[in-house]
Amino acid sequence: MKVSKGNMRLTYKQTEKNPGRSFMARQDTMPCIEQDWHYHKELELIYFMKSTGTRYVGNSIGNFGPGELYLIGSNVPHLFRNHKEYYAAEGSDEGVDLIVVKFERDFLGDNFLNLTESNRIQLLFDQANKGLKFSKAVSYLVHSHMVGLVNSQGLSSIIGILRILDILSISENYQVLCEEEINTTFRKDEKERMAKIISYLNENFHNKIELQEVSDLANMTPNAFCRYFKKRTRKSFSQFLNEIRIRHACKLLIEGKHQIATVCYQSGFNTLTNFNRQFKSLMNITPSEYMKKYETPIAVE
Repeated sequence: MKVSKGNMRLTYKQTEKNPGRSFMARQDTMPCIEQDWHYHKELELIYFMKSTGTRYVGNSIGNFGPGELYLIGSNVPHLFRNHKEYYAAEGSDEGVDLIVVKFERDFLGDNFLNLTESNRIQLLFDQANKGLKFSKAVSYLVHSHMVGLVNSQGLSSIIGILRILDILSISENYQVLCEEEINTTFRKDEKERMAKIISYLNENFHNKIELQEVSDLANMTPNAFCRYFKKRTRKSFSQFLNEIRIRHACKLLIEGKHQIATVCYQSGFNTLTNFNRQFKSLMNITPSEYMKKYETPIAVE
């Protein structure tokens, strides 16, 4: 799972194979998550027991935290990246504790999903092509099964993963991250181009970003780039950038160390009025209401 954190180009990840298992399950503890924006043919369950950061799943952007469980479909580009302080303190503490389970759609055999009893699981796998985030109540239900799966062997491991998939398949407490399936949206060259753009935005969102400089990065004219970006992400460039900035602002507001005006400028907005408008448009709540929701006092600066 460890690669250079400075490189966020899209990569295809070949999942390590264990001859004694038909799927992969492991627990990782580390100072920080270091990975590229990547995809793989396996579906992936990711359960965060300890970690916070920003998630990119297809064209969806959001924050992630402890107790959250995600199911990512086959060939869906995704990235879970910790907040900057994790990397600044790298090597000092084990700031991340997560469980990863990867399996191919037909890992239980060619005919398993065609069984009447497997209908709900087949639908679950189909929905995973949009990316799924389960509620913390569902995470609680599967917690012991996820932990037990890491060290289980033989038939008990199959029983364990079936228990997890059964619980997830009957649950209605989940959020679909993308409006439509995106695993076949990009060709390989398009994925690499989008990865370069996302990397640039992720590293520079707190600064003023001109459309021309991002268009140059994609080797396009501004008009062509805007059409290209909207077609691939189903969002305008400004909307996508504002989402990155607002997710960062949410993190700062929850911490409660800064006044709202400071959060505004540290998140890349140049006026408080625009920040308040964009925040409420995305979050359906004002920044001050958001702070009160998390009972975070405003620090005096």
